[in-house]
Amino acid sequence: MKYLKFQYQLSIQLDKDIHHHYFTLKCLPKTENGQNVIQLKTRINADYYSISQDSFSNKMIYGYKEDPHQSLHIFIQGKVATHPYPYEDEYLLPVYKLATKQTKISQEMIDFLSQLDIKENRKDMWLLMNRIHEYMTYQKNVTDTNTTASDAFHLRKGVCQDYAHIMIAMLRYLHIPCRYVAGIMENENYTHAWVEVYLEHLWYGFDPTNNVAIRDSYIVFARGRDAKDTLVNKGIYYGNCTSQKQSVNIVVEEYYD
Repeated sequence: MKYLKFQYQLSIQLDKDIHHHYFTLKCLPKTENGQNVIQLKTRINADYYSISQDSFSNKMIYGYKEDPHQSLHIFIQGKVATHPYPYEDEYLLPVYKLATKQTKISQEMIDFLSQLDIKENRKDMWLLMNRIHEYMTYQKNVTDTNTTASDAFHLRKGVCQDYAHIMIAMLRYLHIPCRYVAGIMENENYTHAWVEVYLEHLWYGFDPTNNVAIRDSYIVFARGRDAKDTLVNKGIYYGNCTSQKQSVNIVVEEYYD
């Protein structure tokens, strides 16, 4: 077990006034298998916000800001006790076997996969993760939230979202249940994505971006079929805004209880 304290700050700045801004945020950890939330504080400069959960049982904040404004600021602070994988949880298993638009496999990926002879065991999950890590090059600003697994695989470049989508696409092609996980990790100042795989009635975590198994230095925000299910910030508003800038500041550190 490890004790982690974190701060998550998101600032959205727009070039013109907007109004009736409705937002949904998925940046709240919850107590569940693998982690126990000890303390959680939330501050948002909105007219109203509340906490609920989505269809994947992810904790989320929804709210609105009615009057004209050019900024929204979110501040989350907390302490979490994390536990290493594996753990039991059979929630929505059939859903996690189905390909989505972002995790649809290409022939190029099938050819790559056919060289590995992957079976449904932990040793082969390590092998697949390692080969994806070797094949890809981490590079920002070459993909975006709409990039599919096949697009990123063809580029051989991308970020953690793309690494996770590629591994998920290949596993689902093999009919192995898996899911996309979004969260944060110790000593990193950005959100991260990894993969959970269901093997022998247990969930195991794999991080293909860093080529490591998930241990107790990760905090989960949300899980889903792909990145679209776990978007940290999603919203609509009215106005003539033509551009917006987002700045994120994240601190995750170990502390001793």
